Amino acid sequence: MRLACAGAGNDTGKIGGMSFGRLKRLNAALCLSFLAGAAPAEAALDLTELPLEQLMLREAVPVAKIAEQVSASPSAVSIVTAADIRAYGYRTLADVINSMRGLSTTYDRRYQYLGGRGFGEPGDYAGRIMLLIDGYATQDSLFNQAYIDESGLLDLELVERVEYVPGTGSVTYGNNAMLGIINVVTKKGRDFNAAQLSGEVSSHGGQKQRATYGKRFDNGADVLLSVSALDVKGRNLYFPAYDTPTTNRGVAENLDGETNKRVFGKFAYQGLTVEGGYVDRKKMLPTNPGASTTFNTPFSVRDENAFLNLAYQTTLGSTLGSLSRFYSGHYAYDSWREFADFSDGEKYQRREYHGQWWGVDQKFVGNWFVDHTMVFGFEFRNDYRQQFRRTYLSPEKAIVDVLSDSLSRRTTSFYLTDEYRINERWSLNVGARYDGASDLSGNWSPRLAVIYKPGMQTTLKASYSEAFRMPHAYERFYYEAAAAPEYVAATEFALQHEFTRDTRLIASVYNYDRSGLLIYSDALGDYVPAGNSRAQGLEVELERLWGKGIRSRGSMAWQNARDVYGVEAVNSPHVLGKFNLSFPMFDNRLRTGLEAQYLGSRLTLERRRLDGVALANLTFSSERKWHGLSASFSIRNLFDREYEVVSPFDWRPASGLAQDSLRMDGRTYWFQLNVDL
Repeated sequence: MRLACAGAGNDTGKIGGMSFGRLKRLNAALCLSFLAGAAPAEAALDLTELPLEQLMLREAVPVAKIAEQVSASPSAVSIVTAADIRAYGYRTLADVINSMRGLSTTYDRRYQYLGGRGFGEPGDYAGRIMLLIDGYATQDSLFNQAYIDESGLLDLELVERVEYVPGTGSVTYGNNAMLGIINVVTKKGRDFNAAQLSGEVSSHGGQKQRATYGKRFDNGADVLLSVSALDVKGRNLYFPAYDTPTTNRGVAENLDGETNKRVFGKFAYQGLTVEGGYVDRKKMLPTNPGASTTFNTPFSVRDENAFLNLAYQTTLGSTLGSLSRFYSGHYAYDSWREFADFSDGEKYQRREYHGQWWGVDQKFVGNWFVDHTMVFGFEFRNDYRQQFRRTYLSPEKAIVDVLSDSLSRRTTSFYLTDEYRINERWSLNVGARYDGASDLSGNWSPRLAVIYKPGMQTTLKASYSEAFRMPHAYERFYYEAAAAPEYVAATEFALQHEFTRDTRLIASVYNYDRSGLLIYSDALGDYVPAGNSRAQGLEVELERLWGKGIRSRGSMAWQNARDVYGVEAVNSPHVLGKFNLSFPMFDNRLRTGLEAQYLGSRLTLERRRLDGVALANLTFSSERKWHGLSASFSIRNLFDREYEVVSPFDWRPASGLAQDSLRMDGRTYWFQLNVDL
């Protein structure tokens, strides 16, 4: 695995016999036709060859959790760097995820949902892939949702790189890390070393402003502060299922707008890192997300998310390292909707949900025995507030009824892994984690991985692991006693091969067996955790650096997923293709980034098949600053393709027409101008 890290150019030494100078020159990949697509990076290092204690103490990885997972991962890791983000005009984490091997997203004009490796049912809040920021698990304590759109905690200009580790991660992270981990590594103040002002304009009346200050002081202290605000105007959108005289001929007027405000701060000094973030996002929905609500009326959702993460890492001796971490989080959801039928006196509903949590995580890395690296520790998490409140109001907005419930959960975890280097070619990784919750029986998550290096250019990995996901608070609130954990048993084989110092191949084949899924029992008249599903797949990626600043990366993924009824899973395309290419122009003053993506055919909730679609994006960005000025211009959906995604709405309105798909935007534009002061 190779991490391309902005600002890592001062690293020295060798990895697996290859110098960092050579590793720097390797960056990028393959594509739909195995040509190769772009993956810019300013430095590259092979973390799979570093001992865990070195990874833990690397400044580039301030939190050791992802370091351990990357090193021990039996699968091939995907990396998107800050240079990639700029070259391809990515604006949200969803854009980044859509460029990664084997992953995709679905948008219902409320949130964007993550999918891949056979899962991705539309509207499914619960994340099976854990989203981290510098090792902090960002999923809220109510829905376990990973926020990857404008409700996310970070502006992408603050991101150094995004790392995707496919495969189960519960042995290290516990709950939610069923099918993979995405870690967002933030920049440091020294990466800016100035105050920066930024302004953006985009299609549909979008505007954004950002102010960032970053600096590294002479005493080694590093500070990063940033604030931003986004405002996207509402517009008219057409929905065929509501094309009737009583529902405005299917036109939702002046809706789909959104606003957000973000704040992020980070302080690092010696082994201490303190960081926190806050986002307040409000979205107006042009769709009609509820069967009982009214089309073309104000339907808003507001998400407020905040976190604090304190980490201290040190060495306790020549053979023992330590990472201590305290974290806390807050999430609030507030929505407003209008009912179509209010004969019972209830015309409006307001949903107010609140979650608060804190936790401590103590990790040790020990090298007491020759050729053994042990990682062990414990974690305690207290989800002390999980509150749900629904208020029903009359046409005059007087309170008619209130439904509320309060939950909580405390989770205690212990974990141990051992990486045993048998010889120069063989190594073994074994580990297990125990998670016990106050409302559930305890659960073990084991993993066994074997790594074989027949030569310096080739690495083979085989693994078996088990993982689980606890029912989140909303499932406990909605399903009550029927809510239960779900499990996965995963087998994966991975190959990494370097043809030359500039060309690398990654391939993996996997099988996931999931169990404990909720299905409805007619005999019992309730849901029971008796469902089983399976996903199998093959992924291939090729990277290449062509010289003269030309970088490329491409991938192809094939997957076959069967749901609890043994038929093809909804919204699970058989084929996903990605192609990226970037190159400099005009004497390295401008960089062009071309991205192509193919989303294969997939089934809707009504078992209707949507055709596959190929999309292209084009971005121009300044390679060098001119008197502190830099700019980017991006065109999304370059060829103005008309296409649809699978909808989460499983009912038919009065028209009798299905609304099992949603039309996405055509060609859109985005322009950003930055100035360093």
